[in-house]
Amino acid sequence: MNLLVLGIGNLVMNDDAAGVLVAQELAPKYNNKRDDLLVLDGGTLGLDLLGYIDWADRLVLVDAVELEMEPGTVVKLEGEDIDVAFESKLSAHQMGMKDMLLTSELMGQRPSEIVFYGIQSGTIDMDMELSEPVKKNMPKLTKHVESEIQRFLSENS
Repeated sequence: MNLLVLGIGNLVMNDDAAGVLVAQELAPKYNNKRDDLLVLDGGTLGLDLLGYIDWADRLVLVDAVELEMEPGTVVKLEGEDIDVAFESKLSAHQMGMKDMLLTSELMGQRPSEIVFYGIQSGTIDMDMELSEPVKKNMPKLTKHVESEIQRFLSENS
């Protein structure tokens, strides 16, 4: 059983960086400790991540979302609700994520368990600073993702 935590986003598009920032924070703590766990900064790679998706039995996706909620709101989606989150695209990489999940399913490689953690963006502009509501709730987002890792580790120790 392999777990992939995949942070996606664009570091130069302020709130869109949220998923990447979570991955960058958690990777040093968890990577290179076990063969069945990988925390990856997926950036905006989309379909280029299929090899990693194929490796995973469980996938935790982390990204900024546009769900018309209060900026900074942290959401957890599972199952078919994940596809809905990618209907309202913040940026081109989210179309890539939708394509990646569909392609992995068509190839018979879609992980059996997928959880998506998102944070409602406040602004998506060419800027490397998070908006205040997103910055304030980044620790909450990171904590939720880390709880998924801890659950995996306790089930696979």
